[in-house]
Amino acid sequence: MSRPRRRPLEYRLTVTAIDIDPAERAACVGFARSALRSTATGWGITHAALDDLLTVASELIANAATHNGPGRIAVTLRLAPPGDRLRIEVADGGSGLPRPQARFGDDEEVTGRGLLMVAALTDEWGTRQAATGKTVWAELILPTPIDIPAVARQTRRAADLADVVTASRLRTLPLPVPAVPVA
Repeated sequence: MSRPRRRPLEYRLTVTAIDIDPAERAACVGFARSALRSTATGWGITHAALDDLLTVASELIANAATHNGPGRIAVTLRLAPPGDRLRIEVADGGSGLPRPQARFGDDEEVTGRGLLMVAALTDEWGTRQAATGKTVWAELILPTPIDIPAVARQTRRAADLADVVTASRLRTLPLPVPAVPVA
């Protein structure tokens, strides 16, 4: 008998940096950070791991928004089996691959330290170039592994209940709550 293949938990989000001014394009970072916080907290990620994730995600999304023209930024958060490694990927239409720049000696500079911070907070990070742009990714090892099947069941159950609540608010026929198999 073969073991069932464990699938990762995955959350995808697309934000749009719409302004011409690079500083204003970074306004999308707050929305993305809030959505990632909700998702990661729902998965059971808390404390220092959550803080590190949000700091890294904010930096990668801000870089994508600031250093490229207006456009879409695709964010993927993935927790792969066995549940001890969290990966954030930020893809944009930019062509240049980012490199960390040490600017600690110049007190006048207000930028240039972000990827050094990403490198310090993550266990591994890198870039990938594609025909449609680039992806910058970072991985954090979680201090306590997350039980992926349990979180997946809980997430499905919450989505099913949200569908019933939405149907009742829209005054449509309530949807039956599907039975969630217990593993």
